[in-house]
Order: sequence, then structure tokens, then C-alpha cells
Amino acid sequence: MIPFSGSQFQIFYQDEMVPVLSQLNKHRFHIIRLLGILCGSIILGLLLHAILGLFVLTLLFIGVSLYGFYYVATLWLNFKLACQYSLTSLMMKYFMQTPEIMNLSFRGDQWMDSKIYMESGFFSENATNYEGNGLMTGNIGEVSFSLSKLQASVTSNIDGQLKPQFDGFFIHGKLPFKTSGAAIIWSRKEKQEVYKAIRKFTWLGAENKDNEQSNPIFIESFATYASPDTPVSSILSEEIKEVMIRFYKKTGRALFFSFVENDVFVAISAPENFLTMPLFKKFRPDVSILTFLDIHLVLFSILQEFDIHH
Repeated sequence: MIPFSGSQFQIFYQDEMVPVLSQLNKHRFHIIRLLGILCGSIILGLLLHAILGLFVLTLLFIGVSLYGFYYVATLWLNFKLACQYSLTSLMMKYFMQTPEIMNLSFRGDQWMDSKIYMESGFFSENATNYEGNGLMTGNIGEVSFSLSKLQASVTSNIDGQLKPQFDGFFIHGKLPFKTSGAAIIWSRKEKQEVYKAIRKFTWLGAENKDNEQSNPIFIESFATYASPDTPVSSILSEEIKEVMIRFYKKTGRALFFSFVENDVFVAISAPENFLTMPLFKKFRPDVSILTFLDIHLVLFSILQEFDIHH
């Protein structure tokens, strides 16, 4: 398990994150003030037209205001990108205080390839719409990884409408060695949603391994499928199973895990934008940032499990 100290993070948060959050808030309030001024200009222009009938001046007010709205929209888009990049960079700086996590980098304009997403075996249908939000790369011990926030949707066979397939964090680890066997673990409450993927995996020769699990609480939370030559005891240690159970019980988020040969995949549902400040709603960093941290610690800890025990 990746070590995490609440007191250590509190010090990092106060020293490193609070000044950045304060500066970002100033930019956010500046955008809100500009919006207020623009709305006031449009109202003033309409009043001038209604009272004095100055149509040309009214058009001038409205034209300038519309350009102003375009300018503010550009400011807001740039602010969201800056917010994501700044807070993600700070979180990576915190992660790299752990010796096991190294060489982190982030590119906001890239994300995980859909081919890798499908190779995980979590879902059977190719996504109709597939997009992401950033690509983090690095190493956990000898395991190299790439991680993205992904949104995927598929076309429903019933009504032809798009329906969500996955929205959350997806990590792909590349091991420097090959493992024997193959396995996929799905959160049990999503079992019906991924029934086709389970059936496809069993067609490839995989079997349900729930009866080989020694942890009854893990069986309640997760469904385990693996190739016949894969001993359940070699998939995950009891320690990491406890981590997954606690996280799943605490958050209720869908959690998927699989491995085959030298590829490891982990996905956790997270439709929220944790590191982007909303314009009008109050940003709760104590909730958003800590949730972001918890999710990434689970993702990293599962990869570390393979670095240590396989």
C-alpha cells in the first residue's frame, strides 16, 4: 500500500496548495466581476433604447457586450485549463514525495488510447463516443504507467440513444516481466452492466473464481473471473483486497481490475471534475482534493502490488 500520512498532506496543503488556490480564486472572482459588468452594460443599453430611443447607441452597447462575453468565455476556458494543470502539478509533486512514485509528467491535451481501454476487458462494446482529460505518466517502482480521466459512451440497442459506459480514472501499468494467467475483477453491483464483457471473458476460457476466494467480504463486493491456470491467491494479496474493500464500502464507486501477461489495468468511476473550480459554486478543496487523492492512492497501490509481489 502506498503510504499516506494525513498530517503530512495537511502540511503540504497549507504550504503549497493554499497560496495557489487563493490565486486561482482571485482569477475566478475577476471573471465573475467582468460578467457582472457585461450584464449591466446590456441592461443599460436596453434602458437607453426604451427611454431615449437611441437605437444606434443601444446596438453599440450590445455589440461591445457580446464581444465581451466572447472574451470572458475565452478567459473561463483558459482558467479551467490553468486550474487543472496547476492543481494536478501540485498533486504530482506530493505523490513524488513517496519514493515508490517517480518520473511523473502530465499533458493536458492528450489521453489514453481507446485501444488500451478496450484491452482491459472491462467492457465488451467499443465506445461510440470516447474522450479524455489529460494524460499522466510515470513509474511505480519498475512498473511504468499511463493514467487518464476518461468518458466513454455507447449506443443503446434498445432506443438508439447514447448511454454512459464509463466515466472516471483509468490506469494502465506495463510490467517489466510477464505474469502467468489472466484475471478480471468487477465491482459486484456493476455485474449486470458488464454482463456481456463477463460472458466474452468466459468464452475465452475464464472461470468464475468466487468460490476460491478466502475473504467473504471481498466476495460480497467483487466478482472474480480468471483463466483456469490462475490461482486466486496469486492475483491480489489480502492487504490490497482490504484496501479495495474499504474504498468500495466508503465511496460506492465502481472499481475494475485486470491483468494479462505484462499489462495491468485499473479503473475507478469518478464523474466529478475534482481539480476544476466551478464558476459560481463554492469550491470545496477539502472534499475534492482529498477524494482525488484517495482514488489515486488506490490506483497506485494496486500497481505497487504487482511491482512487489509478482
